[in-house]
Amino acid sequence: MRKLYPSRPYIPTLPRPGIQGNNRGFRGAGILPIQKAEEGADSEPRGRTNAIPLSLNGYRKLLTTAFMVLFWACAVLPTADAAPESFIVAESEGVGATRGEALTHARRNGVQQATGIVSQGVTQAIDERVREEVLQLSRGFIEKYEILEERREDARWRVKIKAWVRKENLLAGLLQKDPDKSVLDGAGLVMRALSREQQIEEAAEILSETLISVPYENYVETAVGSEKLNAGRGELTLDVRFSFDRERYFNQMVPLCASVLDYVAESRQRDVPFLLDFEPSDPVVVTPPSELSALSQYMDLMEIREENRYIDLPEGGGFANVYLLTKNHYFACYRVPAEAFAFLMGNLLLAERQGRLTGKMFDEAELRIAFKNRSGQLVHEHVEPLQLYNVMLFTSLAGLKRSPYVKEKLNQLDEQRHALFILPALGTIQGDATDYLLLENEMASIPVKFSPQDIRLIDRAESRIKMKRE
Repeated sequence: MRKLYPSRPYIPTLPRPGIQGNNRGFRGAGILPIQKAEEGADSEPRGRTNAIPLSLNGYRKLLTTAFMVLFWACAVLPTADAAPESFIVAESEGVGATRGEALTHARRNGVQQATGIVSQGVTQAIDERVREEVLQLSRGFIEKYEILEERREDARWRVKIKAWVRKENLLAGLLQKDPDKSVLDGAGLVMRALSREQQIEEAAEILSETLISVPYENYVETAVGSEKLNAGRGELTLDVRFSFDRERYFNQMVPLCASVLDYVAESRQRDVPFLLDFEPSDPVVVTPPSELSALSQYMDLMEIREENRYIDLPEGGGFANVYLLTKNHYFACYRVPAEAFAFLMGNLLLAERQGRLTGKMFDEAELRIAFKNRSGQLVHEHVEPLQLYNVMLFTSLAGLKRSPYVKEKLNQLDEQRHALFILPALGTIQGDATDYLLLENEMASIPVKFSPQDIRLIDRAESRIKMKRE
């Protein structure tokens, strides 16, 4: 295995309770109450007892001792109202297509309420970017929540919760001015006084909530280039360029993922270099690895081989299961709790009919081209299906084949074969379904049928990508 530093074997210290220029196949058919101790049968004395008589001085000493105990109890122990002052209790609702989506919106609305209360006592302006990041990472500011009501209304879910928001953490996050630091900076989840079950639950929820809510369409750019008209066939052929917004990835996705992973991970290692093979006589050219066309090529640069699908973290940190490309030739590796990782995979990736995860994030993607006249009115819209299944998030397809994840069970059959890779690329699945075909720039020629009248009205074409999950 690749060891970043000399390390001892990973031994869990706590139990792990489970938590239940060509198309290249891109388009069309081708691309967690405190338990009360039980009282014993003889815990309360019954009948008469032999009392020992006290002298006057004895009574004085007893009263003095009782007074001192009462005094120090009042002075030192927190009052009944002290604990709630560290939280803002908010009741909020959320609506979504699924129960999980509605719960996510309810948590965000609760943190948004708390943000409004905390902001009233702040004299300095709060950056809108910081406010948005706080809402996006809302689960990290909630100590606990209670579901008050949930119901399904036609095709949508409605969930109402009561959330205890950490006041001090929320205020610190809102006042964060350093763009290189996260609003969640401070004590990580592992360092907080939570039970193992609570840590796993929070880690699973914040990871899933964050990664599912990313607007992946914003990272895919499309542009309509030259067109060729065939009047006889009433057909217009367009050259459409698909590209991945690499700058947005490094400016937005990397800071977001790094802040969440730094908070929930049990261990981590940042700035790990790729292992680049070159001869001493070769010139060293520092360029983005944009020519990599498969996940397996990234794994080779990370030295994650077929027989060794993980990196051993230093100081007995265990093996990494999340890899984040942070710079052109550097990545960060994290170990999140195995149960939280399994929960995340089951929420991110789609499952087949038998319940086994497929490695796909989206089951449907399409290119929408809007043809407009000079006034900006829509004349015609064309929808082209695409074989675009993943954006930035990938896993080992070979690992899924050898040790399948089953969505309903989410058990770890072979932990060391599964990892999540966050990379600046679009992805489709290759023909043999053992690897992803990664794309950063791609051109496709798309024929569109028109009536003669519509062709004369068209002044411009606008395109966008739409991706759907089942």
